[in-house]
Amino acid sequence: MSVIMSENEFIKNAASEIHQICDPINIILVSNKINTAGEIVSFKLAVIVKDDTASISELECSLYMKVDSEIPYDLVLYTVSEWDKLKNEIGTFAWKIYNTGAYLYGQRI
Repeated sequence: MSVIMSENEFIKNAASEIHQICDPINIILVSNKINTAGEIVSFKLAVIVKDDTASISELECSLYMKVDSEIPYDLVLYTVSEWDKLKNEIGTFAWKIYNTGAYLYGQRI
């Protein structure tokens, strides 16, 4: 039986761990891959963090090291100012996420 993607335990657990580690403004489910049995086999999350985050690349590495998932996942991180600029530029990945992603934490801003 297929589970709604944002209610999948692997996705919820990863989002919860990310939320506890860095208290982001938003966590958005960007996409997921499903096998022929209807099971989610990987997913991608966008994480929107505060502008005063010291280093996005260090945070990203830290999240990959600390967040354990039984299925593969990818992350894309934006500062809130990057997000605010790019989410409105048609054709950017941020625009696609903003218009099609499922918000797991925070609200669509």
